Amino acid sequence: MSFLTPLYLIGALGLAIPVILHLLHDRPKNKQAFGSLMFLDKTKPPVDRKRRPTHLLLLLLRCLALLLLAFVFARPFVTVDDPTATGKRDRQWLTVLLDRSASMQRGELWQQAKAKVETALGQLGPGDHFTLYAFDDASERLADIDSWQDSASEAEVNKQLERLAKPGFGGSNLGQALVLAGEAIQEHQNGSDEKPLAKREILVISDLQKGAQLGDVQGYEWPTGIKVSLEQIGEDDQGNCGMEQVAARTLWAATEAVPSFRISNSPNASTDEFEFIGQTAAGDPLSQKVHVPPGRSRVIEMPAEWLEQTIQQLSIRGDAAEFDNAYHFAQDRQQTVHIVFIGEDKPNDAEGTLFYLQSAFQKTSALDFDVQAISGQSTDPLPEADLFVVGDEVSDDLAGQLDKAVRTGVMALAIVHSNKQAANLKLWLNAPDLLIDNVTSKDYGLLQELKLDHPVLSVFRDSRYSDFTNLHFWNYRELQSLPSEGVEVLARFDTGPPAWLLVPRDKGRLMVMTAGWKPADSQLALSTKFIPLLYSILQPVLEAKTQSRQFFVGNRLDVTRFNNGAVSGSVAITPPGEGATTVETADVFLPTEPGLYTAKGTDWSETFAVNLLPAESRTEPIPMDQFQKLGLPMDEAVASPGQLAADTATMEKTEANRLEYWQWALAAVLLFVTLEPALAAKGSRSAEPVMTS
Repeated sequence: MSFLTPLYLIGALGLAIPVILHLLHDRPKNKQAFGSLMFLDKTKPPVDRKRRPTHLLLLLLRCLALLLLAFVFARPFVTVDDPTATGKRDRQWLTVLLDRSASMQRGELWQQAKAKVETALGQLGPGDHFTLYAFDDASERLADIDSWQDSASEAEVNKQLERLAKPGFGGSNLGQALVLAGEAIQEHQNGSDEKPLAKREILVISDLQKGAQLGDVQGYEWPTGIKVSLEQIGEDDQGNCGMEQVAARTLWAATEAVPSFRISNSPNASTDEFEFIGQTAAGDPLSQKVHVPPGRSRVIEMPAEWLEQTIQQLSIRGDAAEFDNAYHFAQDRQQTVHIVFIGEDKPNDAEGTLFYLQSAFQKTSALDFDVQAISGQSTDPLPEADLFVVGDEVSDDLAGQLDKAVRTGVMALAIVHSNKQAANLKLWLNAPDLLIDNVTSKDYGLLQELKLDHPVLSVFRDSRYSDFTNLHFWNYRELQSLPSEGVEVLARFDTGPPAWLLVPRDKGRLMVMTAGWKPADSQLALSTKFIPLLYSILQPVLEAKTQSRQFFVGNRLDVTRFNNGAVSGSVAITPPGEGATTVETADVFLPTEPGLYTAKGTDWSETFAVNLLPAESRTEPIPMDQFQKLGLPMDEAVASPGQLAADTATMEKTEANRLEYWQWALAAVLLFVTLEPALAAKGSRSAEPVMTS
């Protein structure tokens, strides 16, 4: 038996009222003064055997009437099974998203998460739909049971949970997992002719750490009738300290920068003193103290004495969580950039082009610039180079060799100093009618119409660097009869002629400057634009040479990036502590754990490092209001029309199969109220006189 309004049962406490009244009724109502009793015989008081049962029955009827009245208001009922609906039940769909990202390695979080999954299984009944996903930077569907079959289905789910012995090392892409679950429900809803499920819930079991990615749910339109529940574990987080390498802000700075690392301490951290440790290949530890207040970060450079040794691993010691304390480090090898100047300049001539070209490219820890000069009339074969800079007229043979080199992928920069170079430019620009005219400005020329959105000039896009009004040109050349196609003008002089041109040549490209950086021609070599411009021209080469060998778990690695892009056939990649995996150049490699990896080809070998995503170190919880701002349906789901119809039918069926007894209780109360006066009158009749002897 159940009650629709059980709180009214408190009224049963009124049973004390008739009991109290009954006791008061049996007390003598009046006291009569009487004389001495010394002349009267002692006798026992007479017992009225007929009166006691009459009063007891009256008491019971009064109590029962009050009890039944409380039952009337509480509305007792008994649900009777519908024999026509035996085995039928409104189906539900429970989707569980289990977080297996790297941050779940902390403490007992993983065991707690799996226990939460098992608890969620207790909500399921026969016929329910259950789906289980495990997610990190990608989502994997572990189980999809269309019709729950109690122990058999639970055994299948437990088997999948046992397979997940521990969480992985990937990042937490919670947004992607939520959208995937929502789309699965939407697809089932649109493609099924079955009766709508009574309840559809997505249960997230996660530490909900702040580094989780949620971008995918921004603006996502959730299907109707879905509720998202968040089961957060690890509320007692004691803070964490994370480390990541800091990338250089500019390309030319990257060639000179000492490796720097940002150490971040969480706001809820209990300590601010840490130890920064470097592990050498020989196994010798190097360390220094680091102070980082809670909620702050600090950038530190690798000590100079450490750079003299081969550092393979950096770590942080002193925080509560250890899953992200190790940072694997693959030191970059110094690469050589070969630059060949073709002209008649002397290396020490401060008035020439070669002098400033050599000064612009200085040797660094990452790059060694080899600037070689040859005559334009040389009969020797053209040497190999990453960049050719042409400052004078060259022979036809050398011009042909240079054109062939550019077409195969080499970058060339041609500086026009005189009309003697017309024959060369006709070949390189495919412009048979090209003419060169010298222009001498009465005052000076300025650059205008710069294409700052082009990769070569994008370094100047920032408003702080886009001002070229202080760059003056005394002498420049005008190129006439240029081809109408295949020539891109990057900048013009204020008088109209093109200043900088870019011409694609098959796999390579040729840049033409109609005014050089000789002091007699312009202020370019002495301006702040000179070095960034040269590095931008060399950008594809520098990116290949200084390509970082630091990656993250989950990165899709194109194996052609190794060996400076000179990779053919297959590459053998050896993860830490495992055997080699063969990867074809057309495929990608997906690292699944941190550590030092080895990529090996036929005649080359490289070591690269894989680390956890820095975001995983942000273990403090996400504020719940952030989920609400993202539009997650965390309140009771708004039912669809089909869902409302199903709920209405269920309610009607429940009402039909419910037997209520309040009407009978009310009838009994009315009967007892009718009998009570008669019984009370009978019980209060006058007592018969009793004679004493």
